[in-house]
Amino acid sequence: MKELVRGTDLVGLPIVTLAGDDVAEVRDVLFDSSAGHIVGFSLNKRGRLKGRLKEVLTREQVLAVGPAAVMVDPATVLRAAAVESEGKGGNVLADQVITDAGAAVGKVTDVVIDTGDGTVVGYEVEPPDAGRNARRSYIPLPEAVAVSGEALVVPAGAVDYVTSDLTGFGDAVDRYRQHLHGGQS
Repeated sequence: MKELVRGTDLVGLPIVTLAGDDVAEVRDVLFDSSAGHIVGFSLNKRGRLKGRLKEVLTREQVLAVGPAAVMVDPATVLRAAAVESEGKGGNVLADQVITDAGAAVGKVTDVVIDTGDGTVVGYEVEPPDAGRNARRSYIPLPEAVAVSGEALVVPAGAVDYVTSDLTGFGDAVDRYRQHLHGGQS
């Protein structure tokens, strides 16, 4: 079973070593939208004198992501270099989601991440022309997706697997990808 979280749910989590040291906290999730995976985290200091750290935590340095913390090895050394994204369009928040048939799906409000492997499996989407109380939904993504920096283009069939329940979204992602690979839905 996939352990899925929204990217914003990771913001503020402490970065903790297996030895129990509190290293930092997640400031933001850095990901390569064209490749569809997390590349790392920007960080904040912990405690009363919080502030942005120049160092980042790369995906390779992460041992586990849990509901209460991001775990790293005690020997982890944070790097003072920015994590580079190989693709373009790293920030997809507020991008319009449209199908390859031209139908408007909505606007991206968050990413949905599989914590097991760091892949982005879908997006939280606000419906087009949504009012304040509009219900957000989750749309699964294929392994590759077209991102322009203003729009996210998904296959038209993806809308058949949209759900408003994050808990059951992992199953929708699995069914959608099975469908794309010629399996039964």
